[in-house]
Amino acid sequence: MIDAPRILLVDDDENYLLVAQRALRRAGVPAAIETARDGAEVFHHLGLNGDNGGEHPSLDHLAVILLDLNMPVLDGWEVLRRLRADRRTQRIPIVIISTSDRPQDVQKSYELGANSFVVKRFESKDPGGYLAETARYWVELNRPPHGGE
Repeated sequence: MIDAPRILLVDDDENYLLVAQRALRRAGVPAAIETARDGAEVFHHLGLNGDNGGEHPSLDHLAVILLDLNMPVLDGWEVLRRLRADRRTQRIPIVIISTSDRPQDVQKSYELGANSFVVKRFESKDPGGYLAETARYWVELNRPPHGGE
């Protein structure tokens, strides 16, 4: 399905990515789930690390980026900063998903342009359920602006 919404999960913890993907599938979130394991991989995955003739098909139907803060190569702060500075990506919803609940991390995330901040939870009853609820909002309930710039 070519017009299916897409979710980009960004986290360097492979186990977390597996739990998150499983939770999204289990909850029936109607989106293609893609992953990146560090900040540099985000830009490669989105086709933003070089010139490809001005077209960026990797941005099509991207409903939300779920972004961890603590990663190697480029951390979540720098990814967020760069995505918000680029006119091609400044409107893509970005949700910080972090183990931190420090008020200064929440504040900094919003100052850099995050759309939401969610603290990771480790629940044995419904692993990743909070993430599925978060993704469902952005995929099913949120109505982004249509059109170009």
